[in-house]
Amino acid sequence: MSITTFQGFLTTANLHHGLLVDLCAEQGMITRAQLLDYMERHGIAPADKDKLIERYCRTSILYEEADFEYTVNPIVAGLVNFYERRGKLTHADFLKDQIFEIGNLTDTLQQQLYAQEPVLETIGDIVDKLYLAVRQVRESGYQHYQACMRAFGDMKRNSGAAPIDERIIQLKTVHRRYIEPLRELIDPKAEPVQKMALLRRRMADLGANRALLGESVELDTRRARLNVDIQYIDYTLIRHFETLIDTSRALLNSLMEEKSIKDALAGCLGNLEAVWQQMQKDTVVATGLLSNQAPGLDKLSIFFSDVVHRKFVPHPRPLHIRPPKEENADHLLLFEGVLLRCIEQHQHIDSWPGFVIREFATYSPDEQLKAIALPLVMSDPPFAIRMTDRTFAGDLKEFNVELNDYDVTWDIANGH
Repeated sequence: MSITTFQGFLTTANLHHGLLVDLCAEQGMITRAQLLDYMERHGIAPADKDKLIERYCRTSILYEEADFEYTVNPIVAGLVNFYERRGKLTHADFLKDQIFEIGNLTDTLQQQLYAQEPVLETIGDIVDKLYLAVRQVRESGYQHYQACMRAFGDMKRNSGAAPIDERIIQLKTVHRRYIEPLRELIDPKAEPVQKMALLRRRMADLGANRALLGESVELDTRRARLNVDIQYIDYTLIRHFETLIDTSRALLNSLMEEKSIKDALAGCLGNLEAVWQQMQKDTVVATGLLSNQAPGLDKLSIFFSDVVHRKFVPHPRPLHIRPPKEENADHLLLFEGVLLRCIEQHQHIDSWPGFVIREFATYSPDEQLKAIALPLVMSDPPFAIRMTDRTFAGDLKEFNVELNDYDVTWDIANGH
């Protein structure tokens, strides 16, 4: 019998992809009856079944253990299962089983490290097996993280494609099967985490054994390679799992809240007569052309919160509007009449600019400036102006003024 090449293996494996995937999912012995049943399901003609079994055995996809009993080559099964899991959700039990296998290998490594005469080749083989198992956890865990995040994104993007109840059921199923079990893998008190911690200690012991590593540079290289994956699991994969748990819970709460709002609005629409009776003329909702008169989002939020949490019957709050208080504008504007009465009462005022700043300090700087200039620009004033040789400088808070100072005297002949 000729030895099959790698190309021959690939050709045979590609003949019936679905059948090969199903066979690699089997653990333990596969009877001939089971094998024929798998072939029947995948539509293989009866005349071709024996030829395919013989070809699978020739390419070492199957091992014939006894008469009519077979096992799948573990190397082929590992390869197929690795690629089949990529991009798909992985059950936490699979990861946990891998970690328990890591724990068993760690115990074996410990026995070899502390043996009276450690066997270098045996330790190297154990480290290689640990590397494969740890890499399996790393790759499968990361693929699971990516698949879950894609699923969450699809649920958000395709929100209108499926009813809200269906999306909630789907998310609850994913959370229960694939997310919640991850808690055991990140709980410091759980057995899987403790087994990974034990592996870290044994690898540290191996790294400290300079005599052993001095005999084999290759062993030190393998140890360093394994430590890279261990650190990835400890620091990156654990955070990924925490993110999955938090994201799943937040998305589920968001969907539940969305369902409550939709149910509430549906209840309102289904019982409009009762709703409209509760909505008085001062209800805080305005639409259409009146939307510019609607209240702020905070009041609308209160209204719809009532709809959701009070059994779908709104209890509108009256919108109390306090009309603006009517006030006289005299305290805002310095009218001409006010200034004339002031001059008449005082008859003579030294330094009119200084007088304005003192007496009308509560008014705006603009009003004070206009009052200072009024005697100078007023036509036919009932008072006399006397310019002085003094210079007036005043601070109006927003700006400074500087001008020739002048006095104002009421003209009795014109003052009526």
